Amino acid sequence: MLKVLKFGGTSMADAAQYRKIRDIVRSDPSRRVVVVSAAGKRFADDNKITDLLFLCYAHLQYGVSYDSILDMIRERYIAIRDELGLKTDLEGEFDALRKRMESGISREELVSRGEYFSALLMAEYLGFRFIDATQWLYFHYDGAVDQEKSYAALQKLVGSSCAVIPGFYGLMPDGKIRTLTRGGSDITGALAAAALDADVYENWTDVSGILMADPRIVENPKTIERATYSELRQLSYSGAQVLHEMTVFPVREKNIPLNIRNTNEPDHPG
Repeated sequence: MLKVLKFGGTSMADAAQYRKIRDIVRSDPSRRVVVVSAAGKRFADDNKITDLLFLCYAHLQYGVSYDSILDMIRERYIAIRDELGLKTDLEGEFDALRKRMESGISREELVSRGEYFSALLMAEYLGFRFIDATQWLYFHYDGAVDQEKSYAALQKLVGSSCAVIPGFYGLMPDGKIRTLTRGGSDITGALAAAALDADVYENWTDVSGILMADPRIVENPKTIERATYSELRQLSYSGAQVLHEMTVFPVREKNIPLNIRNTNEPDHPG
């Protein structure tokens, strides 16, 4: 049995959320491959790390100082590391990133660093192997995923081990980093599940599955317990924001069940 798990931004927001993820992963030995997003909001007025990275790039383009923004990102990840007692050299990582920014960095490489830092920390915390997305998720020049090459690479890298993978980005044929669309970590997780012929793809978010109505409008809406791939895709196209609509394709091709779960309510079946 193999389960591939993807954790979204709210699940990666702070050290307390990391602890929830550790407990979820440890509760089931078949949960061996984990895909993570960049840190999301901790509270309503908080910033998503990816948004801050986009802002850093805008400042770079206009020749405006980005120091305070990069410091916010740096402090956020260092706070998670220190609270969890980890040893990842984030100082060195951020120094290297700053040098890349000073010498010229693409927007896609810069905004992918949130997932990269998240995965470094989560790999150490879980005691899993870190596999960078550039080691297996390959794109064609037209931006389409090279599934054959990507799947073969990930199968070889993972084998029988446990691994943490950053979502949202991969590698172009010219060696440059390319990102998926916003919410693309869902797609990374689905591709990883398909590549490894997983028995289940668990997509962990901040709601217990797909709700029958918007909880901001309808109080305590019921969840949809089961849906076909086609129904799920249609719900996504119709505005259900729990899942990126392109997530359905890789798992449907392999007929892999997709289980949408709540990191904050892990006992709910989703």
